[in-house]
Amino acid sequence: MFWDDVEPKITPRLAQSVEQAYEVFARYELAGPITYCDCPVCMSKEMADTLSVLPLREISASMLAEYTNSAHGYDRETIEPEFKHFLPRYLDLIAHCRPPTHLDLDTCLSRLHGYREVWPKPEVDAVNGFFDAFVEASLSQTRLLKWPVGYRLEFDLGEVLAMIVTAGGDFQSALAVIDSGPDPEVGLHMASMRLELDLTDLAPGCGGGNREEYSNASQHIGAWLQREVVSQRILTASGLLDNSDYDDILNLAF
Repeated sequence: MFWDDVEPKITPRLAQSVEQAYEVFARYELAGPITYCDCPVCMSKEMADTLSVLPLREISASMLAEYTNSAHGYDRETIEPEFKHFLPRYLDLIAHCRPPTHLDLDTCLSRLHGYREVWPKPEVDAVNGFFDAFVEASLSQTRLLKWPVGYRLEFDLGEVLAMIVTAGGDFQSALAVIDSGPDPEVGLHMASMRLELDLTDLAPGCGGGNREEYSNASQHIGAWLQREVVSQRILTASGLLDNSDYDDILNLAF
């Protein structure tokens, strides 16, 4: 997905979820320099020093992407509190469609994996609330891009689901949010995901997950997309959208 071209859709629910994260994780202040990899392809000392003192809301996506790229290790004693310090800014930047990563969206939050089992409930609720709010807001992303094969949606909701799966989030809750969304937007995204969704490229072991876990998630989402109700919503979208540029997406989904 070409994030530089995507315009964010900040709904009241999404904005509230971001502010809730800032409140819930505010107690995780940095006590000193952050833990990072200082090899030539990761983070410089100058960048680490800056991230260690810069106010959270002033950290840019490109700067936090350096932290994403360089934070290879993980432990609950030192690195997890540092990650929790940065987490609200991660969610804020993702909400504004500026994910802090040099790679794919799912790399941003892979270190969340396992949070639902071990983090305090207010923190779990804050992350879960953001995921659901971001999925809901993303449904209104219906702008098209012209490719050699025809028009496709600019915004790939499948990437958002992949991020949630990699983070160990409740992807079934995300699917329920999509199911409860409006037409024709939902039918259009369902059609697009039938064409584009692929969770098989998620790295086994990323963020503490495993190949079987991602395979199970992929199969579940695949089955969810093949339901008859999904076909009906795609047909409904076709009848509601007065723009033939969407026809390829909708027709190829069958």
